[in-house]
Order: sequence, then C-alpha cells, then structure tokens
Amino acid sequence: MKRILVLAAAIMLSTALVSAQQLKSSFTRIITLPVTQKVIHSAGTVSFTAPDKLEMIYSEPKNEYLIIDGTMLKSCTTGKQIKVDTAKNAMFRKLRNTLLNCITGNYEAAAKDNNADIKVSQDGALKTVTLTARKAAVSGYSQIILDYNRKNLPERMVLEEFGGLLTEFQFKY
Repeated sequence: MKRILVLAAAIMLSTALVSAQQLKSSFTRIITLPVTQKVIHSAGTVSFTAPDKLEMIYSEPKNEYLIIDGTMLKSCTTGKQIKVDTAKNAMFRKLRNTLLNCITGNYEAAAKDNNADIKVSQDGALKTVTLTARKAAVSGYSQIILDYNRKNLPERMVLEEFGGLLTEFQFKY
C-alpha cells in the first residue's frame, strides 16, 4: 500500500513539474519560397508555458505574432490577423498540436498526428529527430527535422510543407 501511495505521489509531483515547465528564448526564422527560392528572414522571442501556452512575438517584422493559448490560436502575418478556435478547426488543430509537441520534445505525438515515420540519431549532445510523412497530402508537412540539446530543448526546427515551402526556426537560450 505504501508503494502505491509513493508511486501516486511521484506521479503527481512529476505531473506538477511538467505542468510548470517553461521556456523562453530568442529565435530566428528563415522561410524559403519554393518557386522563386526567395528567402525571408525574421526574428523574435518565444515563450512557452506548459501545457499549451506559446507566444512567438516578432521583432522583425514588427507587429507579427503567433499565440497559442489553450485551444485558441491567434496570428498576425503581413498585417493579416486571424483568430481560430482549434477545437473547431482540424487544420489549425493539427498545426497547433504539431508546434506544441515539437517544442516540448513530444515528437512521437507529432509523428502520429502527421502520419509520419520517426528516425532518431544522436551526435554528441545533439539529438536529431526526423519525421517523414508516410504518404503525400494536399496540405501539411512532408518532413519535420528537430534538433534537441542535452536538456531536450529544441535548438532547430525545420518544417517542410508538401507544397515545398520550407520554414526553419533556430532557438537561442
């Protein structure tokens, strides 16, 4: 009986620690457009509070952002604002879940959501995870590459869409 209580307390404590998980960093984003090969650079700060609050605030270009707060996703890109309840929109729910799972190191869930195979390799302190879609689709990601440091924090995230759009984030802590 004592073992069960100790185990339950340990689970509750670890759940509390995970729910208190926070990270803050600066980031750069590089978007490569598929047809023109035009490259767009941007930068900002990102903060995450478990389980589902993510704020990416851009310093360049100014006034752009991506905010996930629970099921709500808000974004402003090139002056166009959107606000979506991801509980009611499957496409944005998949985007929300993929971003949150990749940032928190839960790449198994991201692979499941994206019907992707997982390949993990380790090179010293750097763990590289590659998620490759099992079949082509009209939208979504054909490949996601994630680099995690020793603390399992993302250092780089590359999102390649089926249409060829390539977005790379680099995080500095």
